[in-house]
Amino acid sequence: MSGRSRLVEAVLDVLQTALRMVPWPTEPGLRAVGNPGELSPVIVTCNYDLTVRRVARALDGVDAWLVVAPSQGINVWCAASGGHLGTHQVVTALKTSGVAERVRHRRAILPQLAATGVRAREVSRRCGWRTHFGPVYAEDLPRYLAGGNEKTEDMRRVRFGMRERFEMAAAWGVPSALIFGGVAALLHPPFALPLAALALLLALAVFAFYDRLPGPRRWVLALAAALVSLLVAAGAGAGAAGLATAALGAVFLAIVLTYDYAGSTPVEGGSHFEERAWHVALDLERCQGVYSCWQVCPAACFEKPAAAEQEGGRRVQITHSERCLRCGACIVQCSLDALAFEDQSGRRIEPDVIRRFKLNLMGRRSVDAR
Repeated sequence: MSGRSRLVEAVLDVLQTALRMVPWPTEPGLRAVGNPGELSPVIVTCNYDLTVRRVARALDGVDAWLVVAPSQGINVWCAASGGHLGTHQVVTALKTSGVAERVRHRRAILPQLAATGVRAREVSRRCGWRTHFGPVYAEDLPRYLAGGNEKTEDMRRVRFGMRERFEMAAAWGVPSALIFGGVAALLHPPFALPLAALALLLALAVFAFYDRLPGPRRWVLALAAALVSLLVAAGAGAGAAGLATAALGAVFLAIVLTYDYAGSTPVEGGSHFEERAWHVALDLERCQGVYSCWQVCPAACFEKPAAAEQEGGRRVQITHSERCLRCGACIVQCSLDALAFEDQSGRRIEPDVIRRFKLNLMGRRSVDAR
């Protein structure tokens, strides 16, 4: 890759990370990574441009076919959860991309975070391709391929390290800074830069340590932000109107930035919407130890029983329910309908509902993904 190409890639990375709330589509279809041949692995991803480029970079030194499925330019997890990347899109991509004419096998690796929308068994039934879910992160693909397509636990689990935290801070902070700073520039220009800076700093604070705050954390953050804003405004010699704007602006920004915190991070047990009260229930009579749930759970909530504990069948065990993100991937993939959402009173959301209806932007299952 030339120096100019690397510069363009870097600029695109920054733009698409900062504005990842906006779809960034790239052309669906087939891409050759390296010099793939008839036996090279086939890897499926979405047509979110940043994801496609990251997967291609992660596969540097590996010969593979990359099938880009249409997802309306949305990243894998959001597209699969929202009904924009499902079985139909993957089947269409495998049928129309021309990859079938390039390889002698019919095996494809799907991104694990697509398991909320793509039914692996249904893909096989509809187009003859045997699919399985690869690692959560593209950077683990070379190790996964070298290990005979076997995933270690760290390949199955989502992380929320500093890189992911900074990326989400940028994704929320930059649009917030542009919106609040832009409105302030129209109404009262002197407030524009301070409000934009406040939005960026608050976003960084939210995604750096919000999950570690005690008590009613939204109001703890809002109060701290208001106090800091008041001190800065007072030090700048602001009058009563400026001090009031500083305090109210900080509180409002804190509420906006934390509104969908649970839906924007993998560290919360579900969202603040109705499904937060649900848990995944296992029907031991139906479970046959297929372990598709174990393969796709991004929080590693499931464990395979030891040989000595397999009396009466090879049933899976839910050993870490406190980690559950309520993504529904395990329910979608279980071919025996042994898993379902259930609340404390025993009311259930059946598997067919989870498979058919996906989450809209308000966290409600109202998107018909048939």
